[in-house]
Amino acid sequence: MSKNILITGGLGLIGSCLAEKYANSGENVTILSRSDKRLNNIRGLEDKITLKIKDIKNISPEDVSNQDYIFHFASTVDNYNIHDQPHLDVNVNCNGTISLLEACRKSNPNVRIVYPSTFFVNGNLKKLPATPESPCEPLGIYPATKLASEHFCKIYNKVFDMNTVIARFTNVFGEKEANDNKKKGAFNYLMGLAIKGEEIQLYDAGNFYRDYIFVDDVADACKVIAEKGETGKVYYVGNGKPQSFKELIDIVIEEAGSGTIKNINPPEFHNRVGMKDYYCNNTPLKNLGWEPKVSVREGIRRTIQHYKNESK
Repeated sequence: MSKNILITGGLGLIGSCLAEKYANSGENVTILSRSDKRLNNIRGLEDKITLKIKDIKNISPEDVSNQDYIFHFASTVDNYNIHDQPHLDVNVNCNGTISLLEACRKSNPNVRIVYPSTFFVNGNLKKLPATPESPCEPLGIYPATKLASEHFCKIYNKVFDMNTVIARFTNVFGEKEANDNKKKGAFNYLMGLAIKGEEIQLYDAGNFYRDYIFVDDVADACKVIAEKGETGKVYYVGNGKPQSFKELIDIVIEEAGSGTIKNINPPEFHNRVGMKDYYCNNTPLKNLGWEPKVSVREGIRRTIQHYKNESK
């Protein structure tokens, strides 16, 4: 029997990839999005996916009443709102998450809710890899509100026995991310510069490491967590391997066949809110039966080819 899947923020990079996987496997997929601006991300799937245009804060009990799995991707995405919209992260991430939890509590308290969070909640850790026991010291309002929303999910689980589970993503990249915004999807933005043969400005000569993972593997992880994850737990979704950012950019330039590097000092704001070295321990997720299948190089190759095809 087909399952009913609701994906809030489902026109974004990960949500649309997940929607495509579920729709193509015959599940009943509904996307809730505040706009149809990124409708191209489900191009060709319009007959398989129901799209609701609605602000997450206005989600209703009726929107969630018959769902089996809910993936709550509706969120802000970067640290920069603090400059001119300091309440935006709170309004979208905190109030939006509580609105969803309340709607589910009223009409579907047993639904499995997967809350996609971010490695930014950890801040700069003294000990790596990151695990669910690692301290959380977010460096900006965006990750602070994501961490608060994690706690809202845990509280509703404890107080109302609701079926929530948390997925903390490391650096995710892939084909359905726009490459024209350095604040959102910065790695994809740098790929766009390389394709155009432009200069890539590299902070600190790229002498730090990250845990990048291709979006297909992240979407598969979300499915596994929904089906097998332990209620109330946190699962890290990443390759689990540190990789030099300079090496990543070298791969980008190789695969694009163009682009140059210029080493620069990071701006002061980045020094205050930016992450340094990071990678996660993904063993608990692997124990559920998940394994990353796409290498970082292959993911970069696929993403660059997608951009080149789209520009033709």
